[in-house]
Amino acid sequence: MSDLELAKEVWAEIQREEQEPVLRFALEPGEAGLAESKVGGTPYLPREMPWPLDGGGNSMDLLAQVDCRELSALPDFPHRGLLQFFVAYDDLYGMDFDDITACGGFRVLFHESVDTSVTAEEVEARRPAPPEGAELTSSPLYGRVCRIRFSAPALQGMAEGDYRFDGLFVQKWNERRPDSPIDSTWDVDLSWLYGGEERGPYHQLGGYPYFTQTDPRWGGAYPDLDVLLFQLDSQLAENRGEPDLVLWGDCGVGNFFISREALKKRDFSRVGYHWDCC
Repeated sequence: MSDLELAKEVWAEIQREEQEPVLRFALEPGEAGLAESKVGGTPYLPREMPWPLDGGGNSMDLLAQVDCRELSALPDFPHRGLLQFFVAYDDLYGMDFDDITACGGFRVLFHESVDTSVTAEEVEARRPAPPEGAELTSSPLYGRVCRIRFSAPALQGMAEGDYRFDGLFVQKWNERRPDSPIDSTWDVDLSWLYGGEERGPYHQLGGYPYFTQTDPRWGGAYPDLDVLLFQLDSQLAENRGEPDLVLWGDCGVGNFFISREALKKRDFSRVGYHWDCC
């Protein structure tokens, strides 16, 4: 068996053995209801809850909101209530390069129930002015609002960018080639994995993450953050001259991670937030 044949065999075995339920979604430009799944727009907030602020006391922007009743296909995820993702208005969209769990620039909120008497006008009346100097480019949404339309649930095999892929590949390769072991996937030609498929967008909850650079959990960092909670990819406008739907820097992707045990407990106090771009 050639190296290429073996590499494809090992990859296929990982795809069969390492699968996670995934719920992908598409973006549909336009306003959504106050408590519906959406990207951008007005978030649902209970009457007693103030607008989410960043570590400097400035207002944050709603990145996305998910109606958890649509997540029944994802084990361990909440199946009622609302899950929300807020990010700060700044050049890094609230991300901390040194610690992706530092929540001064982002916030993940979970509302177990929704008061249907709350109106969008009430919530907007509580929205603080954006921080001084904030512009449309201070958000990956550029002011756009989109409805989230979920696809049918599926199973996703482990993506080669996931921090666990390298170790699994090396283990399986070396079991088959004990006389000529490898130390990492860099020792094997896997270029065939990265061609032939059209690029994204990879919007999803659950499953395995996509990166334009490197998984921030690589090398043992954040070992507890083993679940992809939410992923929002860049999505350019279909027609020239129209604003893009989502743009993380230079066509990047944003991810949120959580531990499975915390997810089961509905504890969103420790979440990892990361984005990268080309």
